[in-house]
Amino acid sequence: MWQALLDKLAPAYQPVFDLMDGITPQQDLVLIYLLATLLIGLYKRSDTDMNSYLFAGRRLTIPAFVATLVTTWYGGILEIGRYSFKNGIVTWIIFGFFYYIAALLFLKFIAPKIYDLKIRTIPEFLNHQYGKSVALFGFLFVFMLVSPAPYLKILGSLFRHLWDIPEITALELGALFSIIYAIGGGFSSVVRTDKLQFVLMFSGFAFILIMAVNQYGGIQFLKTHAPDYAFSVPGNLSWSFILIWGFIALVTFIDPGFYQRCYAGNNVMDVQKGLKISILFWLLFDFMTVFTGIYASAILPADIAGSPYLELADMLLPPITRGFFLVSLFAIVMSTIDSYTFISAYTLGKDLPEILAGPGLKVQTMKLTQIAILITAVFSILLARYFPHVIDIWYTVGTFSIPVLVVPLIAAMYKKPLRHPLPVMSFSLIASLVWYGIGFYSKKNGEMVYPLGVEPLYPGLLLSLTLYFLLNFISRKDKTGDETV
Repeated sequence: MWQALLDKLAPAYQPVFDLMDGITPQQDLVLIYLLATLLIGLYKRSDTDMNSYLFAGRRLTIPAFVATLVTTWYGGILEIGRYSFKNGIVTWIIFGFFYYIAALLFLKFIAPKIYDLKIRTIPEFLNHQYGKSVALFGFLFVFMLVSPAPYLKILGSLFRHLWDIPEITALELGALFSIIYAIGGGFSSVVRTDKLQFVLMFSGFAFILIMAVNQYGGIQFLKTHAPDYAFSVPGNLSWSFILIWGFIALVTFIDPGFYQRCYAGNNVMDVQKGLKISILFWLLFDFMTVFTGIYASAILPADIAGSPYLELADMLLPPITRGFFLVSLFAIVMSTIDSYTFISAYTLGKDLPEILAGPGLKVQTMKLTQIAILITAVFSILLARYFPHVIDIWYTVGTFSIPVLVVPLIAAMYKKPLRHPLPVMSFSLIASLVWYGIGFYSKKNGEMVYPLGVEPLYPGLLLSLTLYFLLNFISRKDKTGDETV
Protein backbone atom coordinates (compact mmCIF):
# COMPACT_ATOMS: atom_id res chain seq x y z
CA MET A 1 0.00 0.00 0.00
CA TRP A 2 2.76 2.44 0.99
CA GLN A 3 4.76 1.66 -2.16
CA ALA A 4 1.71 2.36 -4.34
CA LEU A 5 1.19 5.68 -2.57
CA LEU A 6 4.86 6.62 -3.04
CA ASP A 7 4.64 5.74 -6.72
CA LYS A 8 1.71 8.12 -7.12
CA LEU A 9 3.46 10.95 -5.25
CA ALA A 10 6.84 10.51 -6.94
CA PRO A 11 6.14 12.53 -10.12
CA ALA A 12 4.97 15.56 -8.13
CA TYR A 13 8.05 15.47 -5.94
CA GLN A 14 10.63 14.56 -8.59
CA PRO A 15 12.11 18.10 -8.35
CA VAL A 16 12.75 17.44 -4.67
CA PHE A 17 14.47 14.13 -5.41
CA ASP A 18 16.72 15.98 -7.86
CA LEU A 19 17.86 18.56 -5.28
CA MET A 20 21.04 16.67 -4.52
CA ASP A 21 22.19 16.79 -8.16
CA GLY A 22 24.76 19.54 -8.71
CA ILE A 23 24.20 20.99 -5.25
CA THR A 24 25.68 24.43 -4.52
CA PRO A 25 27.29 25.68 -1.27
CA GLN A 26 24.19 27.82 -0.60
CA GLN A 27 21.91 24.82 -0.97
CA ASP A 28 24.25 22.79 1.27
CA LEU A 29 24.04 25.37 4.06
CA VAL A 30 20.27 25.68 3.84
CA LEU A 31 19.83 21.90 3.97
CA ILE A 32 22.11 21.73 7.02
CA TYR A 33 20.05 24.48 8.67
CA LEU A 34 16.76 22.69 7.91
CA LEU A 35 18.12 19.43 9.33
CA ALA A 36 19.45 21.21 12.45
CA THR A 37 16.09 22.90 13.00
CA LEU A 38 14.26 19.60 12.79
CA LEU A 39 16.67 17.90 15.20
CA ILE A 40 16.40 20.74 17.73
CA GLY A 41 12.63 20.88 17.41
CA LEU A 42 12.17 17.11 17.66
CA TYR A 43 14.73 16.68 20.46
CA LYS A 44 12.10 16.30 23.17
CA ARG A 45 8.37 15.70 23.21
CA SER A 46 6.19 17.95 25.33
CA ASP A 47 4.43 16.72 28.46
CA THR A 48 0.80 15.87 27.88
CA ASP A 49 -0.76 18.55 30.11
CA MET A 50 -2.09 21.70 28.43
CA ASN A 51 0.21 24.18 30.20
CA SER A 52 3.29 22.26 29.06
CA TYR A 53 2.13 21.76 25.48
CA LEU A 54 0.71 25.25 24.84
CA PHE A 55 2.74 27.43 27.22
CA ALA A 56 6.00 25.53 27.94
CA GLY A 57 4.84 24.95 31.51
CA ARG A 58 4.89 28.73 32.14
CA ARG A 59 8.66 28.52 32.75
CA LEU A 60 10.07 30.78 30.03
CA THR A 61 13.31 32.39 31.19
CA ILE A 62 14.25 35.89 30.04
CA PRO A 63 16.67 34.68 27.28
CA ALA A 64 14.08 32.24 25.92
CA PHE A 65 11.33 34.86 26.15
CA VAL A 66 13.44 37.41 24.24
CA ALA A 67 14.54 34.93 21.57
CA THR A 68 11.03 33.70 20.80
CA LEU A 69 9.40 37.15 20.89
CA VAL A 70 12.05 38.90 18.78
CA THR A 71 12.17 36.25 16.07
CA THR A 72 8.40 35.92 15.73
CA TRP A 73 7.97 39.59 14.78
CA TYR A 74 9.92 39.46 11.52
CA GLY A 75 8.24 36.95 9.24
CA GLY A 76 7.69 39.48 6.46
CA ILE A 77 11.41 40.14 6.06
CA LEU A 78 11.43 40.26 2.23
CA GLU A 79 8.64 42.84 2.40
CA ILE A 80 10.83 45.02 4.65
CA GLY A 81 13.56 44.74 2.02
CA ARG A 82 11.19 45.74 -0.79
CA TYR A 83 9.78 48.64 1.22
CA SER A 84 13.12 50.06 2.38
CA PHE A 85 14.44 49.73 -1.19
CA LYS A 86 11.51 51.79 -2.52
CA ASN A 87 11.01 54.21 0.37
CA GLY A 88 14.22 54.43 2.40
CA ILE A 89 14.52 55.46 6.03
CA VAL A 90 10.80 56.17 6.46
CA THR A 91 10.38 52.38 6.57
CA TRP A 92 11.92 52.49 10.05
CA ILE A 93 9.21 54.89 11.25
CA ILE A 94 6.37 52.78 9.83
CA PHE A 95 7.60 49.33 10.86
CA GLY A 96 9.89 50.24 13.74
CA PHE A 97 9.30 53.39 15.77
CA PHE A 98 5.52 53.07 16.05
CA TYR A 99 5.81 49.44 17.13
CA TYR A 100 8.38 50.28 19.83
CA ILE A 101 5.90 52.77 21.31
CA ALA A 102 3.12 50.17 21.15
CA ALA A 103 5.38 47.55 22.78
CA LEU A 104 6.29 49.98 25.60
CA LEU A 105 2.59 50.64 26.24
CA PHE A 106 1.94 46.90 26.16
CA LEU A 107 4.76 46.36 28.65
CA LYS A 108 3.35 48.94 31.06
CA PHE A 109 -0.41 48.45 30.85
CA ILE A 110 -1.21 45.04 29.34
CA ALA A 111 1.56 42.56 30.18
CA PRO A 112 0.94 42.77 33.97
CA LYS A 113 -2.78 42.18 33.38
CA ILE A 114 -2.10 39.11 31.23
CA TYR A 115 0.02 37.60 33.98
CA ASP A 116 -2.11 38.65 36.95
CA LEU A 117 -5.45 37.72 35.38
CA LYS A 118 -3.97 34.54 33.83
CA ILE A 119 -5.16 35.46 30.34
CA ARG A 120 -4.08 32.47 28.28
CA THR A 121 -5.76 33.44 25.02
CA ILE A 122 -7.88 36.32 23.77
CA PRO A 123 -10.96 34.26 22.78
CA GLU A 124 -10.94 32.48 26.14
CA PHE A 125 -10.76 35.82 27.99
CA LEU A 126 -13.57 37.29 25.88
CA ASN A 127 -15.66 34.20 26.62
CA HIS A 128 -15.18 34.62 30.38
CA GLN A 129 -15.91 38.35 30.29
CA TYR A 130 -18.63 38.72 27.66
CA GLY A 131 -19.97 35.28 26.77
CA LYS A 132 -20.05 32.92 23.80
CA SER A 133 -21.26 35.27 21.03
CA VAL A 134 -18.57 37.87 21.66
CA ALA A 135 -15.91 35.17 22.00
CA LEU A 136 -16.87 33.63 18.64
CA PHE A 137 -16.80 37.07 17.01
CA GLY A 138 -13.39 37.75 18.52
CA PHE A 139 -12.15 34.29 17.48
CA LEU A 140 -12.58 35.20 13.79
CA PHE A 141 -10.29 38.21 14.08
CA VAL A 142 -7.70 36.46 16.21
CA PHE A 143 -7.57 33.66 13.65
CA MET A 144 -7.00 36.23 10.87
CA LEU A 145 -4.29 37.99 12.87
CA VAL A 146 -2.15 34.88 13.20
CA SER A 147 -2.59 33.36 9.77
CA PRO A 148 0.86 32.12 8.65
CA ALA A 149 -0.19 32.15 4.98
CA PRO A 150 1.63 35.33 3.83
CA TYR A 151 4.84 34.25 5.58
CA LEU A 152 4.56 30.81 4.06
CA LYS A 153 4.45 32.49 0.65
CA ILE A 154 7.73 34.27 1.45
CA LEU A 155 9.30 30.99 2.54
CA GLY A 156 8.12 29.41 -0.68
CA SER A 157 9.82 32.23 -2.59
CA LEU A 158 13.09 31.46 -0.79
CA PHE A 159 12.85 27.77 -1.68
CA ARG A 160 12.21 28.68 -5.30
CA HIS A 161 15.13 31.12 -5.30
CA LEU A 162 17.43 28.24 -4.42
CA TRP A 163 15.77 25.41 -6.33
CA ASP A 164 13.74 25.38 -9.51
CA ILE A 165 10.62 23.73 -8.07
CA PRO A 166 6.88 24.40 -8.54
CA GLU A 167 5.25 26.89 -6.19
CA ILE A 168 2.96 24.32 -4.60
CA THR A 169 5.94 22.06 -3.83
CA ALA A 170 7.82 25.00 -2.30
CA LEU A 171 4.83 25.86 -0.10
CA GLU A 172 4.43 22.27 1.04
CA LEU A 173 8.13 21.99 1.91
CA GLY A 174 7.95 25.29 3.78
CA ALA A 175 4.97 24.14 5.82
CA LEU A 176 6.52 20.75 6.52
CA PHE A 177 9.85 22.05 7.81
CA SER A 178 8.18 24.82 9.84
CA ILE A 179 5.59 22.82 11.77
CA ILE A 180 6.51 19.13 11.97
CA TYR A 181 8.32 19.50 15.30
CA ALA A 182 5.48 21.54 16.85
CA ILE A 183 3.04 18.63 16.59
CA GLY A 184 4.85 16.54 19.20
CA GLY A 185 6.94 19.13 21.01
CA GLY A 186 4.43 21.95 21.32
CA PHE A 187 5.45 25.48 22.30
CA SER A 188 8.70 24.26 23.89
CA SER A 189 9.87 23.02 20.48
CA VAL A 190 9.00 26.36 18.90
CA VAL A 191 11.04 28.17 21.58
CA ARG A 192 14.04 25.85 21.13
CA THR A 193 14.19 26.51 17.41
CA ASP A 194 13.67 30.25 17.98
CA LYS A 195 16.91 30.37 19.98
CA LEU A 196 18.87 29.10 16.98
CA GLN A 197 16.96 31.37 14.60
CA PHE A 198 17.62 34.40 16.80
CA VAL A 199 21.38 33.95 16.42
CA LEU A 200 21.14 33.30 12.68
CA MET A 201 18.94 36.31 11.86
CA PHE A 202 21.34 38.81 13.42
CA SER A 203 24.47 37.09 12.09
CA GLY A 204 23.22 37.00 8.49
CA PHE A 205 22.41 40.70 8.30
CA ALA A 206 25.64 41.60 10.13
CA PHE A 207 27.55 39.74 7.37
CA ILE A 208 25.87 41.51 4.47
CA LEU A 209 26.12 44.97 6.07
CA ILE A 210 29.82 44.51 6.85
CA MET A 211 30.46 43.39 3.27
CA ALA A 212 28.55 46.38 1.88
CA VAL A 213 30.50 48.84 4.03
CA ASN A 214 33.84 47.20 3.17
CA GLN A 215 33.21 47.20 -0.56
CA TYR A 216 31.38 50.49 -1.05
CA GLY A 217 31.84 52.65 2.03
CA GLY A 218 29.64 53.94 4.80
CA ILE A 219 27.05 56.67 5.19
CA GLN A 220 28.77 59.04 2.76
CA PHE A 221 28.45 56.47 -0.01
CA LEU A 222 24.75 56.07 0.73
CA LYS A 223 24.12 59.83 0.74
CA THR A 224 25.85 60.12 -2.62
CA HIS A 225 24.48 57.08 -4.43
CA ALA A 226 21.12 56.23 -2.84
CA PRO A 227 17.96 57.80 -4.35
CA ASP A 228 16.89 61.22 -3.06
CA TYR A 229 14.03 59.73 -1.05
CA ALA A 230 16.30 57.31 0.87
CA PHE A 231 16.98 59.70 3.77
CA SER A 232 13.93 61.91 3.33
CA VAL A 233 10.84 61.94 5.56
CA PRO A 234 8.07 61.50 4.48
CA GLY A 235 9.91 60.64 1.24
CA ASN A 236 7.64 58.96 -1.31
CA LEU A 237 4.81 58.64 1.22
CA SER A 238 2.25 61.06 2.67
CA TRP A 239 2.09 61.98 6.34
CA SER A 240 -1.45 60.65 6.54
CA PHE A 241 -0.28 57.25 5.29
CA ILE A 242 2.61 57.24 7.79
CA LEU A 243 0.32 58.21 10.65
CA ILE A 244 -2.13 55.41 9.97
CA TRP A 245 0.70 52.95 10.66
CA GLY A 246 0.98 54.49 14.11
CA PHE A 247 -2.53 53.25 14.77
CA ILE A 248 -2.00 49.93 12.98
CA ALA A 249 0.87 49.35 15.43
CA LEU A 250 -1.87 49.06 18.07
CA VAL A 251 -2.30 45.54 16.70
CA THR A 252 0.45 44.80 19.25
CA PHE A 253 -2.25 45.14 21.95
CA ILE A 254 -4.17 42.23 20.44
CA ASP A 255 -1.27 40.13 19.12
CA PRO A 256 -1.89 36.53 20.33
CA GLY A 257 1.86 35.85 20.14
CA PHE A 258 2.49 38.48 22.81
CA TYR A 259 -0.26 37.04 25.00
CA GLN A 260 1.08 33.49 24.72
CA ARG A 261 4.63 34.50 25.60
CA CYS A 262 3.62 36.80 28.45
CA TYR A 263 1.43 34.10 29.98
CA ALA A 264 4.28 31.58 29.56
CA GLY A 265 6.79 33.77 31.40
CA ASN A 266 8.32 32.86 34.77
CA ASN A 267 6.91 35.95 36.49
CA VAL A 268 5.63 39.40 35.61
CA MET A 269 8.97 41.11 36.33
CA ASP A 270 10.79 38.77 33.95
CA VAL A 271 8.11 39.37 31.32
CA GLN A 272 8.47 43.16 31.56
CA LYS A 273 12.26 42.96 31.55
CA GLY A 274 12.14 40.61 28.58
CA LEU A 275 9.92 43.08 26.69
CA LYS A 276 12.40 45.92 27.33
CA ILE A 277 15.30 43.83 26.05
CA SER A 278 13.24 42.74 23.03
CA ILE A 279 12.58 46.35 22.07
CA LEU A 280 16.34 47.02 22.06
CA PHE A 281 16.94 44.01 19.82
CA TRP A 282 14.11 45.11 17.50
CA LEU A 283 15.74 48.55 17.27
CA LEU A 284 19.09 47.00 16.34
CA PHE A 285 17.64 44.58 13.82
CA ASP A 286 15.46 47.24 12.17
CA PHE A 287 18.58 49.37 11.72
CA MET A 288 20.30 46.42 10.03
CA THR A 289 17.42 45.49 7.73
CA VAL A 290 16.50 49.04 6.68
CA PHE A 291 20.11 50.02 5.94
CA THR A 292 20.60 46.82 3.96
CA GLY A 293 17.59 47.86 1.87
CA ILE A 294 19.06 51.36 1.40
CA TYR A 295 22.38 49.83 0.33
CA ALA A 296 20.43 47.81 -2.23
CA SER A 297 18.82 51.02 -3.56
CA ALA A 298 22.28 52.62 -3.87
CA ILE A 299 23.94 49.63 -5.59
CA LEU A 300 21.25 47.88 -7.64
CA PRO A 301 19.22 49.15 -10.61
CA ALA A 302 15.90 50.76 -9.69
CA ASP A 303 13.87 48.31 -11.79
CA ILE A 304 14.96 44.97 -10.30
CA ALA A 305 12.31 42.26 -10.53
CA GLY A 306 13.21 40.16 -7.49
CA SER A 307 13.79 40.81 -3.80
CA PRO A 308 16.38 43.55 -3.11
CA TYR A 309 17.93 41.44 -0.35
CA LEU A 310 18.33 38.40 -2.58
CA GLU A 311 19.60 40.46 -5.52
CA LEU A 312 22.09 42.28 -3.28
CA ALA A 313 23.33 39.00 -1.76
CA ASP A 314 23.84 37.47 -5.23
CA MET A 315 25.87 40.51 -6.28
CA LEU A 316 27.79 41.24 -3.10
CA LEU A 317 28.54 38.01 -1.26
CA PRO A 318 30.83 35.08 -2.06
CA PRO A 319 29.15 31.65 -2.19
CA ILE A 320 29.62 30.56 1.45
CA THR A 321 28.65 33.93 2.95
CA ARG A 322 25.72 34.18 0.53
CA GLY A 323 24.54 30.80 1.74
CA PHE A 324 24.77 31.91 5.34
CA PHE A 325 22.72 35.04 4.54
CA LEU A 326 20.08 32.88 2.87
CA VAL A 327 20.00 30.68 5.97
CA SER A 328 19.30 33.80 8.06
CA LEU A 329 16.35 34.66 5.81
CA PHE A 330 15.00 31.11 6.14
CA ALA A 331 15.39 31.35 9.92
CA ILE A 332 13.53 34.67 10.13
CA VAL A 333 10.56 33.46 8.12
CA MET A 334 10.34 29.98 9.65
CA SER A 335 10.41 31.40 13.19
CA THR A 336 7.20 33.28 12.40
CA ILE A 337 5.50 30.46 10.52
CA ASP A 338 5.94 27.89 13.29
CA SER A 339 4.74 30.36 15.96
CA TYR A 340 1.74 31.57 13.99
CA THR A 341 0.80 28.07 12.88
CA PHE A 342 0.92 26.88 16.47
CA ILE A 343 -1.16 29.83 17.73
CA SER A 344 -3.66 29.38 14.88
CA ALA A 345 -3.85 25.70 15.76
CA TYR A 346 -4.67 26.13 19.43
CA THR A 347 -7.05 28.96 18.59
CA LEU A 348 -8.85 26.47 16.35
CA GLY A 349 -8.23 23.34 18.42
CA LYS A 350 -8.58 24.73 21.95
CA ASP A 351 -10.47 28.02 21.99
CA LEU A 352 -13.17 27.26 19.45
CA PRO A 353 -14.21 23.86 20.91
CA GLU A 354 -14.18 25.26 24.46
CA ILE A 355 -16.36 28.21 23.44
CA LEU A 356 -18.82 25.94 21.61
CA ALA A 357 -18.84 23.24 24.28
CA GLY A 358 -19.64 25.61 27.11
CA PRO A 359 -18.65 25.28 30.80
CA GLY A 360 -18.33 21.87 32.37
CA LEU A 361 -17.65 19.94 29.18
CA LYS A 362 -14.12 18.57 28.75
CA VAL A 363 -12.24 19.12 25.49
CA GLN A 364 -9.25 17.04 24.36
CA THR A 365 -7.11 20.13 23.87
CA MET A 366 -3.79 18.58 22.95
CA LYS A 367 -5.17 16.11 20.41
CA LEU A 368 -7.42 18.74 18.79
CA THR A 369 -4.51 21.22 18.62
CA GLN A 370 -2.31 18.65 16.90
CA ILE A 371 -5.03 18.00 14.32
CA ALA A 372 -5.53 21.76 13.93
CA ILE A 373 -1.81 22.21 13.16
CA LEU A 374 -2.28 20.06 10.05
CA ILE A 375 -5.53 21.82 9.11
CA THR A 376 -3.86 25.22 9.52
CA ALA A 377 -0.93 24.14 7.36
CA VAL A 378 -3.19 22.98 4.51
CA PHE A 379 -5.38 26.08 4.75
CA SER A 380 -2.31 28.34 4.76
CA ILE A 381 -0.86 26.66 1.68
CA LEU A 382 -4.10 27.37 -0.18
CA LEU A 383 -4.26 30.99 0.99
CA ALA A 384 -0.58 31.68 0.32
CA ARG A 385 -1.14 31.38 -3.41
CA TYR A 386 -3.37 34.48 -3.43
CA PHE A 387 -1.36 37.07 -1.44
CA PRO A 388 0.81 39.44 -3.53
CA HIS A 389 2.39 41.51 -0.72
CA VAL A 390 2.54 40.95 3.04
CA ILE A 391 2.15 44.67 3.77
CA ASP A 392 -1.34 44.56 2.23
CA ILE A 393 -2.29 41.85 4.71
CA TRP A 394 -0.84 43.75 7.68
CA TYR A 395 -2.74 46.88 6.66
CA THR A 396 -6.09 45.16 6.00
CA VAL A 397 -6.12 42.89 9.04
CA GLY A 398 -5.02 45.73 11.33
CA THR A 399 -7.63 48.08 9.88
CA PHE A 400 -10.52 45.78 10.81
CA SER A 401 -9.19 43.95 13.89
CA ILE A 402 -8.14 46.96 15.97
CA PRO A 403 -11.57 48.69 16.09
CA VAL A 404 -13.25 45.38 16.93
CA LEU A 405 -10.94 44.03 19.65
CA VAL A 406 -8.87 46.75 21.34
CA VAL A 407 -11.56 48.61 23.34
CA PRO A 408 -13.53 45.60 24.69
CA LEU A 409 -10.34 43.71 25.51
CA ILE A 410 -8.58 46.48 27.44
CA ALA A 411 -11.81 47.58 29.14
CA ALA A 412 -12.34 44.05 30.48
CA MET A 413 -8.73 43.86 31.71
CA TYR A 414 -9.31 46.96 33.82
CA LYS A 415 -12.62 45.70 35.21
CA LYS A 416 -14.70 48.19 33.22
CA PRO A 417 -16.37 45.81 30.73
CA LEU A 418 -18.11 47.17 27.68
CA ARG A 419 -21.93 47.22 27.83
CA HIS A 420 -23.64 45.54 24.86
CA PRO A 421 -20.27 44.40 23.49
CA LEU A 422 -21.46 42.47 20.43
CA PRO A 423 -23.43 45.39 18.88
CA VAL A 424 -20.54 47.77 19.62
CA MET A 425 -17.99 45.44 18.02
CA SER A 426 -20.29 44.85 15.04
CA PHE A 427 -21.02 48.55 14.45
CA SER A 428 -17.30 49.36 14.67
CA LEU A 429 -16.53 46.73 12.06
CA ILE A 430 -19.34 47.95 9.80
CA ALA A 431 -18.07 51.55 10.05
CA SER A 432 -14.59 50.51 8.91
CA LEU A 433 -15.97 48.22 6.21
CA VAL A 434 -18.25 50.93 4.78
CA TRP A 435 -15.38 53.43 4.77
CA TYR A 436 -13.13 50.89 3.09
CA GLY A 437 -15.82 50.08 0.51
CA ILE A 438 -16.25 53.74 -0.39
CA GLY A 439 -12.50 54.06 -0.87
CA PHE A 440 -12.39 50.92 -2.99
CA TYR A 441 -15.14 52.07 -5.35
CA SER A 442 -13.66 55.58 -5.57
CA LYS A 443 -10.22 54.43 -6.67
CA LYS A 444 -8.09 56.77 -8.77
CA ASN A 445 -4.99 55.45 -10.52
CA GLY A 446 -5.21 52.30 -8.43
CA GLU A 447 -5.16 54.24 -5.13
CA MET A 448 -7.99 54.17 -2.58
CA VAL A 449 -9.81 57.51 -2.17
CA TYR A 450 -11.45 57.66 1.25
CA PRO A 451 -14.01 60.28 2.38
CA LEU A 452 -12.21 63.35 3.79
CA GLY A 453 -8.93 61.52 3.20
CA VAL A 454 -9.54 59.52 6.42
CA GLU A 455 -8.34 55.90 6.60
CA PRO A 456 -11.06 53.32 7.47
CA LEU A 457 -9.43 52.33 10.77
CA TYR A 458 -10.27 55.75 12.27
CA PRO A 459 -14.10 55.72 12.00
CA GLY A 460 -14.27 52.16 13.37
CA LEU A 461 -12.00 52.90 16.34
CA LEU A 462 -13.65 56.26 17.02
CA LEU A 463 -17.11 54.67 17.01
CA SER A 464 -15.92 51.92 19.38
CA LEU A 465 -14.53 54.47 21.85
CA THR A 466 -17.60 56.73 21.54
CA LEU A 467 -20.03 53.91 22.20
CA TYR A 468 -17.96 52.70 25.15
CA PHE A 469 -18.00 56.09 26.90
CA LEU A 470 -21.62 56.80 25.92
CA LEU A 471 -22.90 53.46 27.23
CA ASN A 472 -20.87 53.79 30.43
CA PHE A 473 -22.25 57.31 30.95
CA ILE A 474 -25.82 56.04 30.49
CA SER A 475 -25.11 53.16 32.89
CA ARG A 476 -23.78 55.50 35.59
CA LYS A 477 -26.74 57.83 35.08
CA ASP A 478 -29.17 54.92 35.45
CA LYS A 479 -27.48 53.80 38.68
CA THR A 480 -27.60 57.34 40.07
CA GLY A 481 -31.27 57.59 39.20
CA ASP A 482 -32.02 54.26 40.90
CA GLU A 483 -30.26 55.38 44.07
CA THR A 484 -32.18 58.69 44.06
CA VAL A 485 -35.50 56.91 43.71
